[in-house]
Amino acid sequence: MNLFFFGWPSEYGGADTKAAHLLQLLAPHLSITVIPNSSLSLQEKCWTDKFDQWGIAYRSLESLPQQLEGTALALCNAHFFTGGIYSIARRRGLRVVWSSEMMWHHRHEVELIQAGAIDRLLYVSEVQRTCLNYESFCNVPTRMVGNYISPQAFPFVPRKVDGSITIGRLSRADLDKYPEDFPVFYEALQIPGAQFRVMAWSPALQEKYRWHHFDERWTLLEPNALAAGDFLQSLDLFIYTLGHHFVESWGRSTLEAMLTGAIPLVPHGHNFDHLIEHGVTGFQCSDFREFQTYAMELADNPMARQQMSHACRERAEQLNDAVTHLEIWLEALDV
Repeated sequence: MNLFFFGWPSEYGGADTKAAHLLQLLAPHLSITVIPNSSLSLQEKCWTDKFDQWGIAYRSLESLPQQLEGTALALCNAHFFTGGIYSIARRRGLRVVWSSEMMWHHRHEVELIQAGAIDRLLYVSEVQRTCLNYESFCNVPTRMVGNYISPQAFPFVPRKVDGSITIGRLSRADLDKYPEDFPVFYEALQIPGAQFRVMAWSPALQEKYRWHHFDERWTLLEPNALAAGDFLQSLDLFIYTLGHHFVESWGRSTLEAMLTGAIPLVPHGHNFDHLIEHGVTGFQCSDFREFQTYAMELADNPMARQQMSHACRERAEQLNDAVTHLEIWLEALDV
């Protein structure tokens, strides 16, 4: 099968990070060509070197032949619609597979799907399926594909049993992802000697929380200051509180944290009940008191913390079985 991927991977951002892991998973089994929105991306040697290593071709949109055979795939690439890329793919003879990845419809997405621009639609979770509800306005076939994370990219590291606890989070610097009380929430857990680490901090987040004094307990890192795996290995507890109106479509950073051995404490709902077995591989919390109770229990019991850390890695590996994900994707792309 010929697969033409319209977009570009990244170490930052859920869908673009997903693309990197997915392309590596599929590369031994498909003939893949990556086409970025802008030809400037082709100058990013860090990615073109990886494509060369994986046996993946890459070229500009302008250089595509007039006649192609195979499947086009786009993940959360808003320019795929607004820039008319979907039309180029179809005119050249490609079947088109689209995945929103988000909990909202992109600009022009609904009208173009209704007009027949897409041959197959992908979901990442039942939560997202309920929200987007493509079936209510089109008869395009859908598939549930979830997310694949390469366990090798997030090595497990045994956590120390003595010393202070490190609490933190990793996510896009999206203001809506952070609750209004974010810094106070961490501090009010009252874990003795706790350190707080956040990556993908931004000037906009700094402005949002300008009312708070971030003292010496806090380390606020800009996006990509460290490799995601290295950052997550530095956390004991991955406490992922969210803004009141934000709903996670899947929860990629949570599973990345679990792979490294960081224990997740997350809000009830979203897609977390499919990732976390409550009390075994983390905790799903209804309110602040539950976050505090479980965090304190883990802080006070290093042996239980170690046991749960290992269970997190085991669970995350099960959820990222490469053979299973490969079968799902090959079926989903064979339109």
